[in-house]
This record gives sequence, structure tokens and C-alpha cells, in this order.
Amino acid sequence: MKTLLIALLTILMPECPVAQPPLPPVNRHLAQSTWPIYHANNYASASVLSTPPIDPVAFQTVDNLTHRRFGAGNVSPWTVLRAPAADGTQVVITTPVNGIAKYVIENGQLRGADFLKLDRRFIDFDWGILLLADGSALVTEKQHNRFAVVSDERADPRSRLTVSRRIPIDGDKYGAITAHFTIGYDGTVVALTEKPTLIAIDPRAGRILASLDLPKELGLTSHNSFPIDERGRMYFVGQQVMFAVDWNGQAFQMSWQSPYNMRGPGFEDEQHRGKLRDVIAVARGEAGTGSGTTPSLIGDPKTGVVVVVDGHSPKNHLVAFWRDEIPADWQPLPDPYDPKKNLDRRVAGVFALPHSTPDGEGHSAENSPAVLGNAVVIAQWAGFKPDGTPPKGVQRVDWDPKARKLQLVWANPDVHINGVPTIGCGPMGSRVFGMGRDGDAYAYSILDLGTGQLVRQIDLGNDEAVLDQGNQHVIAADGSIIYGGKKKMVRLLGP
Repeated sequence: MKTLLIALLTILMPECPVAQPPLPPVNRHLAQSTWPIYHANNYASASVLSTPPIDPVAFQTVDNLTHRRFGAGNVSPWTVLRAPAADGTQVVITTPVNGIAKYVIENGQLRGADFLKLDRRFIDFDWGILLLADGSALVTEKQHNRFAVVSDERADPRSRLTVSRRIPIDGDKYGAITAHFTIGYDGTVVALTEKPTLIAIDPRAGRILASLDLPKELGLTSHNSFPIDERGRMYFVGQQVMFAVDWNGQAFQMSWQSPYNMRGPGFEDEQHRGKLRDVIAVARGEAGTGSGTTPSLIGDPKTGVVVVVDGHSPKNHLVAFWRDEIPADWQPLPDPYDPKKNLDRRVAGVFALPHSTPDGEGHSAENSPAVLGNAVVIAQWAGFKPDGTPPKGVQRVDWDPKARKLQLVWANPDVHINGVPTIGCGPMGSRVFGMGRDGDAYAYSILDLGTGQLVRQIDLGNDEAVLDQGNQHVIAADGSIIYGGKKKMVRLLGP
């Protein structure tokens, strides 16, 4: 009966507007779930197509599983999903700063299953995680400059988590690892170090295959995650330049570099203040911080674009770059700060966002956009501890491949989303999901992707335990939405 109902809803309800361009290709080396990696897929789109309706009206919470030495959570963790079992049970994996935690969706409820303490320090931000095709999790122990592969008994969703192997990285040679790593379509893990250096790792053999140093003097320093497409091309946002690197299975090669000051005029030389000072500045919402957002890919590798949000003040910009060959007839765009000058020819579009307040109450450029087809949704981050009057505003800007320009579709000034917005598309149509502050309370907001109108807002109460401090919200196989709060795991569920 339930299958029949879903089939009828699929026919009767609005369809997802994603016929063109195609959806990101599936990476067979990742767990075959809706959300095996931080931004959902290798294109970093933070969007999902779902057969069950994604229509939450209520929520449940579960205490964060974490070692008490760090208290009950401290920082909301990143969250990923395994593929569901035949009986509908689905495993949820998170990375609190001191270990890895497992939860299970079973019988309509989210329940804690196990916590494995790893050898980590609180200040290291060991947030990175991806789920491999066999269900094991690849995570970091930055204190020892190594990766850890965490496994369990797949037949038993409540089995204990264990470290099956570790992959040490030579810090003197390659630099200190970061939380930013991914896995390509050929199964190679690519990681970014603080040096900065890119390293290619065979995750089975634990062997480094190749490396590429990224010169700091070129402004290539980045603190963001990065997407990789099916050709092996990766896209990075640096402080002073956007750049792409190709991986051919044996070696890295710089593909292109496009000068663009992600921090804005007046902040051309902020690298000297160091990583820790920069992290503090980001958390405080100071101007001239960060290196833009994690890039997201639109379209196909030949004609598509890669989009990021810069950190300019007083308004952030959505910026698009051509992913491959620049169209022969393309003319460089004027510099928005000096019309007498032109931007680099690879820049395909620059759009000043109507709701983007980078100074004082949070830095919107720290949280990435969500992408579905040509639609890009951007929200405003208000920091790790947003007060009752955060900067509000969510907007949708589309890339028009025929007109070759970015165009505003809608802007909603009344909603605060403090994390990476999530787009879900299913029988109920296309929706945008996220949580934030609403006065003294915390609220979960659901927007219509087509119009930007608020479909529903769910009161999450006044306890900061449910606060999303800047994460993504994963959409499970049953249509429920899960995110890591400061002290609670939160699951939004339908009627």
C-alpha cells in the first residue's frame, strides 16, 4: 500500500525541474546512499532526489554520542548516510570532534548505536568524513597526521565500530592533513594539506600515489572542501585565485588559474595572520576572512560552470567560472569595483547577493550554496552562537546557460538558515530546508524552491542543543531529514 501511495503521489505532485543539466553522476566508490559525503555528492550540490515525500511536520532528538571529556557535543558534527538495508533500517554516521558516532533509523525512530573514541584534540577540527562503497568510514586523526578507516559488522546495524586500518601521512614531506578530502570516480582519495599540497592516496593499499605542491605566493591557500568531476578535475577556491587541478590516475596537473580576490578589496594580503587567527576572525564574522565557499558544479564538464560565494563586504557575490574551455566569443566582464577594468576572462558571472551580511553577526561566505540543476540557493551564516536577531535572508539565483548570466529568481528576507541549505526534490515538489534562529526560539524552515515562499516552520524550542552551527542536513531513504545539533542529533519527520 505504501509503495502504491508513493507511486500515485509521484504522478500527481509536481516534478523536479532538473531535466537539464543532468544530475551528478554516481560514484561507485562511495556508499550508494543519498548522502555518503559532506555535500551529498562529488559535485557538492547538497541536493537530493527522493522517492518518498520529504515533508516534515515534527521532530525528534537523540543525545549526541560523544566522550564526556568533551562535554555533550560542543560543536555540531558532519553527518553522512549508508545505503538502507533491505528491511528499511539505515545507518547514520557523524564525526564529533573526538571520535565517530553511529545512529540507526529503525521502526520509524532514530536511535543511538555506538561511539568510537579516536585519538584527537578538540582544536584540530577533525570533521571530514566520507563513506566508502563497503560502508566503512574514512576519517582523520590530525594529531598524528593520519587517516583512519572505521568499520563494523554490516549485517548488524548496532555492532561496535572499530578501526580496521590507519594510513599515516609523512608530515615533513607533504604537510599536515586537513579535514578536506574526497574520493574520485577512479577510487583515488585526494586530500589537501596545510602546506598546501594535494596528495593522491590508494585507500586500500594505504599508499600515496602522487602529490602536487600549491605555491602560497599565488594565493592558492584554501580552507574549503572541493568537488571533483567524472574526468578527475577538481575545483578549488583560494584566497586570491580560483583554480582547477586534473588527476589522470597517475599524476596531478594544474589545469587553469583564474585571479579573483575572494576576500574583497582591502584584504589582498591577509595570509600572514595565520590559520588560528583566521579561524577566530571567521567565527567573529570579521571582514576579509576565509577563502569563499566550497565550490559547487553546474552542468556538464565541457560547458558547465563552477560557482562559489565570495567574502566581499558589505555584500557577498555569487561568482561563476567556466569549468573547461572558455567560449570563443566570450568577452571579459567588468570589475564591479572598477568598471574601467575587466575581470579575468574565465569569470562567467558575478552577482551581488541581496541578503548577505558578512560583517559582525556572521560570515555568509562560510556556508556553501545548494544546487539543483541550474538553481543555486544561498543562505546566511550567523556564526557558532547566533543571537535572537541574526541576519536573515535566503535567495535563489539561477545560471542561465543560454543567456550565459546569473539571474535572481527570488529573495526571502524573513528566514534565517544557519547551515548549508539542503534541497530536496520529490513527490511534493522541490523544497529548501534548513534551521536557524527566530527570536528567542530555534526554528526549522521549509521553503518552496520555485517561489521562495515559506511552506512551513517547525518550532524546535529554546534549547541551544538543537542549534545547527553550520552543517548540512541529510535526507534519508525514508524522506526524513537529519542534522547534527550542538548537543543533539535532530530528525525531522513527516506526518
